[in-house]
Amino acid sequence: MSLITPTATEVSSKSPVSGVRLDSLTGLRWYAALLVACFHFFYEEASTGTSVHVFRLKEVVYAGPSAVSFFFILSGFVLAWSARPRDTVTGFWRRRFSRIYPSHLATFFVAVLTMIWMGKALDPRIALTNLSLTQSWIPNRKDWWFGYNGVSWSLSCEFLFYLSFPLVVKLIRRLSTRGLWATVIAGNLCVVLAPLAAARIAHATGWDPKFMLYIFPPVRLLEFVIGIAVALLVKSGNWRGPGLAASLALAVLVVFGPSHVMPFDFHWAADTVIPYTLTIAAAARADVRGEPSPFRNRITVYLGEVSFAFYLVHEMVIFSVDHFLKTHHLLIPLSLHLGLVLTVSFLGAVVLHEYVEKPGVKLLSARRRKPTPAVAT
Repeated sequence: MSLITPTATEVSSKSPVSGVRLDSLTGLRWYAALLVACFHFFYEEASTGTSVHVFRLKEVVYAGPSAVSFFFILSGFVLAWSARPRDTVTGFWRRRFSRIYPSHLATFFVAVLTMIWMGKALDPRIALTNLSLTQSWIPNRKDWWFGYNGVSWSLSCEFLFYLSFPLVVKLIRRLSTRGLWATVIAGNLCVVLAPLAAARIAHATGWDPKFMLYIFPPVRLLEFVIGIAVALLVKSGNWRGPGLAASLALAVLVVFGPSHVMPFDFHWAADTVIPYTLTIAAAARADVRGEPSPFRNRITVYLGEVSFAFYLVHEMVIFSVDHFLKTHHLLIPLSLHLGLVLTVSFLGAVVLHEYVEKPGVKLLSARRRKPTPAVAT
C-alpha cells in the first residue's frame, strides 16, 4: 500500500478553486492506512496462531490490500490538483523525492536493525533493489518485493508515477470533458476486468497473478491515471457523481461486504476501484463546496498527515512486538496486543513525520536561490 500523496497544505493552484484545502482527502488517508495496518496485524496473527477470533477478524479486514488502490488513485488526484503551471520537471521530481525518500531511507535502516535483532539474514542484492525502489519490477520474487521494510514495495510504484507524471498530465490535460470521462470509465473497467485476463497472461508468461495485478508498477499506473482524470473533472466543475455520504457508504459496504465473497484476485483492486474513485471525488467536491465532512476536523487531518509515516513503520512494529512476546513467552489478550501495536506504530509515525519527513521536505524541496547578479563598475 502506498501513502505518498501530498497533504492539504501542499494543495494550491491558479483555478476557480484556488486556495481550497482538501482536508477531507488528507483525513481519509488515515482510515485507509488503518485498514492496511489491521489487515497486516490479523494476517500475521492468523499465520502463526489458531485462534478462531483471529481468523474471523482477518476476514473482517480481508479487503485491506485494496487500500493501496485507494492511495494510488488519490496520488494521481492530488498531484493533478496541485500541479503548478510554471513548475519544471526537475523541480517536481525534487519535491516528490524529498517527500518519500528520507522517510524510506530512515525506515530501511530501522528494518536492518530489526532484522539483525531477530537473527535474520541480510541480502545485499535485496537491499539494493529496496534502496533503489526497483523491487516491484522483479517477477515472482516475494522475498525481493517484501524484503527489509516490506511495505516499501508500493514506493516502487509511486516512483514510476512520479517519473511519468509530467508527461502523463500533459497528455490528459489535452482531453475534452468527454475524453476525461472516457478515461475514468475505461480505467475503472480495465481494473475491474483485469483479474479475468490474469490467468491467461500468467499461463503465457509464467508470472504470478499477484505480481501482475498487485505489484507490477506499470499495471498500477492505471489507477494513478484515473486519479488524474478525476481531479481535472472536479477542478473544472464537470464531475457528476454521488455525494460524500453515498460514496462513502458504498465504499464501506464493498470493503466489508462483497469483497469477501468475490474471487481472491479481485480483492486487490477490482472490487473497490469504483467506490474509491467516487469517494475521492466526492470528498474533494465537498471541500470545494464547503459541505459537511467527517474527515475535516483537526485531529483527523493530523492523523492523515502522519499516515505515510504510519504506513512505513506499522509492519515492522507488528513483527517486532510479535518477536518480543514470543522470545519472552508472553501471552496477552488480542485486544491489548492490537492496541500495543497501533500505539507504538502511531508514536513511531509521529517521530518519523516530525523529525525526518518534514525536515526532509524542507531541506530538499526548497527552491534554489539564484545568485545575485554582479553590479558593473
